[in-house]
Amino acid sequence: MSPKKVGLVLLLVAPMAALMLSPWKHDGTLVYLGMLPAGVGLLVGRGPALVAGPFTAVCMAIGVSLSDWPLAGALFMAALGACVGLSAVKGWHGIGGFVGPQTAFALIGGPLVALPSGTVGASASVGALAAMAGWVAFGGLWTALIGGILTRGMHLPGPKAVPRRAATYFAVALAILTGVATYVAMGWIDSPNSWWLLLTLFVIVQPYFAATLSRTAARVGGTLAGAVLAGLVAHFLSGSPGILSAVALVLTGAAAWAYLKRPYWVFTLFLTPAVILQTSGGEDVLLSADLERALFTAAAAVVAVAVLAVGHGILSSRTRTTT
Repeated sequence: MSPKKVGLVLLLVAPMAALMLSPWKHDGTLVYLGMLPAGVGLLVGRGPALVAGPFTAVCMAIGVSLSDWPLAGALFMAALGACVGLSAVKGWHGIGGFVGPQTAFALIGGPLVALPSGTVGASASVGALAAMAGWVAFGGLWTALIGGILTRGMHLPGPKAVPRRAATYFAVALAILTGVATYVAMGWIDSPNSWWLLLTLFVIVQPYFAATLSRTAARVGGTLAGAVLAGLVAHFLSGSPGILSAVALVLTGAAAWAYLKRPYWVFTLFLTPAVILQTSGGEDVLLSADLERALFTAAAAVVAVAVLAVGHGILSSRTRTTT
């Protein structure tokens, strides 16, 4: 890598790193959450990357606003799932695969924001909500601008566009699964980690059934291994929050490399601990929640595959009947 590109990489992560090493650590997490969908957006084009961050910020703001209403939250997530599915006709569903989980985190996970008066929940006031959305949007726009310069001239293998018929089935399946899972998570499960049900669905449900099966195996295996890795990192570095943030940054960079160069399970292995370290509390909170995340991931994967298998069987039988 040339010195210029090294400088751009350092510039890209500088705002988040500075926040993570300051009393405004939670704002650094919000910047990080905005960077992820924009980074995937660069695989599609600079325009989608520029839109990804602000769009994620708006969706997260709506999610926080609906956090006390399970039915409204479920309907909103179902609508977002449908939009992600339909966006596959342009190959934008990879971006949606990150917008959806960030929104679920805002709706269920209770994101925090650091204000001059102290650290509060994003739902504490209009100012806190606006600050959360602002940091997320900034992370996305910064990534699109600096990342756009960094990747100029590079061939990036982004998600491929799919036919409208497949995108429509994809949208219906994702809307139903995410809507029901959101209502269950908000109404029946008393855990801020239940947003991992939604994260799993947005990641494993793909436009084609075969791709969903492949993604499911890779996601579950990578998540379990990544959760163990996060627990080990938190255990040995529990007294060094700055180093934890640095490790999360390195893991995110490794995940970006794996997304382009390695099988999906390797990407998941790196990204899972990065997300856990950025969105969890101290060592005790992280370790106690690891099992929950693993269970939520496995449960969502089993239900999704079972439901989609039934749907795939029905559609296949109808296709054979009409031919």
